[in-house]
Amino acid sequence: MSSTVSPGAAVDGRAARWSGQREKRRAEFVEAALEAIDHYGPQASTEQVADHVGVTRTKLYRYFDGAADLHHCIARRASDMLTAQQTLVWDGPISPIQVVTGTVSMHVRWRIDHPNLYEYLNRHSLSDDAHGVAAIHDVNRAVAANLAEVIATFYRTLGIDERSAVPLSIGAVGFVESSVTHWLNDPEPLPRKQFTTQLAEWMWSLLNTAVLKAGIQLDPHQPVAPQSRQ
Repeated sequence: MSSTVSPGAAVDGRAARWSGQREKRRAEFVEAALEAIDHYGPQASTEQVADHVGVTRTKLYRYFDGAADLHHCIARRASDMLTAQQTLVWDGPISPIQVVTGTVSMHVRWRIDHPNLYEYLNRHSLSDDAHGVAAIHDVNRAVAANLAEVIATFYRTLGIDERSAVPLSIGAVGFVESSVTHWLNDPEPLPRKQFTTQLAEWMWSLLNTAVLKAGIQLDPHQPVAPQSRQ
């Protein structure tokens, strides 16, 4: 018995293979772009990225829909790197101050380890418009979304209205980012451990506002078991 494959199936198969290959190459180019940014600095151009990859700029853009798409992919990879390092998964009894301190510490470490990447994302837009939103916005939005889940879990566990988690997380990310930027540029900065501890205490004060308003007195150093959404 002979088997036949319809022309449509063959086309679909080729399309699927090309899609998979395209995504693989995009990921490879993004990793190479991170290396180029580390090598050339935050002013790295698309031409330098392409040269580092070993292709022409035209060929590079076969895999990206323009510079803004490349910047978006780099920002998404950066946010993956940052959130992977943060203590944002609350899956067992742990004290609130440990969660806050761990999150702040990882952000500080990421900024120290990736100064060129951070500045690159600040310089490049997510649109073809030079006045568009900087790519770092994508990173902050992803981090804030993860942080909102942690804050919501914390409030839910205490029986507090969790709707404030989203705006609080957005404000917290901006607050931490600005504070770390100032610390990194301070000619006489506090020692890293002291600064991180201080920043974590400020963040806890923000979180604790809703707790106190609910009439709850909580020791931030005592472990709390998270309660999942029902």
